[in-house]
Amino acid sequence: MKKDNLFWGLFLIAAAVLILVAKLGAFPDVSILKIFWTLVFAVVLVNSLVNLAFPGVYFSLAFLGILYDTELGITAITPWTILFAALLLSIGTCMIYTPKKKKKIKNHEMDGSDFVVFDEEDGNQFDFSSSFVGSVKYVNSDNFESANIDAKFAGMKVYFDNANIRNGHATVNLNVSFAGVELYVPKNWRVDNQMSASFGGVEEKNRNNGADGPILTLRGSVNLGGVTILYV
Repeated sequence: MKKDNLFWGLFLIAAAVLILVAKLGAFPDVSILKIFWTLVFAVVLVNSLVNLAFPGVYFSLAFLGILYDTELGITAITPWTILFAALLLSIGTCMIYTPKKKKKIKNHEMDGSDFVVFDEEDGNQFDFSSSFVGSVKYVNSDNFESANIDAKFAGMKVYFDNANIRNGHATVNLNVSFAGVELYVPKNWRVDNQMSASFGGVEEKNRNNGADGPILTLRGSVNLGGVTILYV
C-alpha cells in the first residue's frame, strides 16, 4: 500500500467521523464545512512541515487563521493582509533556504529562463533546484541512478531521454511548491508514482503500457503545483 493512499484514506475516514459527530450536535457553533476545511488545511500543514515546503506551511496557517479569525481575535488582518504576509514569508524563506547543489556543469540565460545542462557521462546522481525563474535541464548519463528536484514558484523541465539506467531502477525525489515540473522520459521506462499531493497532482502523457524497460520511482510531494510525465 502506498503511503499517500494510506494518508488520504485516514484523512477521509477522520473527515467522515467528524462530520457525523458534528451532525449529532457535538460542535453546535461549528459548521460541517468549517470542520472539513480545517481538516484539509491541517493535512496540508503537516505534509508541508514534513517535506519542508514552506509556502504550504505559511498558506495553510493563513487559511486556518481566516477560518478562525473571530475566535483568535484577528479579524483586523483577515483575509487579505494575512494572505499577503504568507506570500511574503514564502518568497523570503524560499530565497534564503536553498538545497545544496552537487553538480552544475553549464549555466546560460536563454529566453528569460535559467538554461542548465548536466552532461556527465559517468554521473549518476544529480540535484536540480529552481526558484522564481523557469529552468530547463538535460541529463546525459550512461548510469543514471537518482535525482533530487526542488521547484518553488517556478517552472522546470527535466529531460531524461539521453539517460540510461543500467541496474534497472532509478529514483527521482521531488519537492514541488507553487510550481510546475515536466519530466521527459524514454517511452520504454516504467514510472512508479509514489508521490503525495496537496492541492496538486501528477499526470502522465503518451504512456506505453506495454513497456518492459527500467523502473523510475517518483517520491516526494506536490503542494499547490503539478508534475507532468511525458514519454518521448
